[in-house]
Amino acid sequence: MLWPQSSLSLSRMIRKMKLPGRENKTAVVVGTITDDVRVQEVPKLKVCALRVGSRARSRVLKAGKILTDDQLALDSPKGCGTVLLSGPRKATPHSHTKPYVRSKGRKFEHARGRRASRGYRN
Repeated sequence: MLWPQSSLSLSRMIRKMKLPGRENKTAVVVGTITDDVRVQEVPKLKVCALRVGSRARSRVLKAGKILTDDQLALDSPKGCGTVLLSGPRKATPHSHTKPYVRSKGRKFEHARGRRASRGYRN
């Protein structure tokens, strides 16, 4: 199974960890945490991620803590007290991701799900 390894901004992670019931939990990110200059203050967070950008790392470490995956395994072996977060999926609107098609003609995969005027577009 392939994990979606897209990047997650610092602001989105803060917003998701402020939801009720998520205080004192570890944010687990399968991907990269990137800095967001729009965030003025970073609250106390406990984070585990595959990669953390240098500026995001310094901002999180001022208030909280960053764990590696082996430290997380020692800290909570069964995953209790963790929240799994991920960035936006591929093939969402404005991503320009195209499916593999047998032909690029008029009749091939251009209707429902590809255009908003034909029912939906996700």
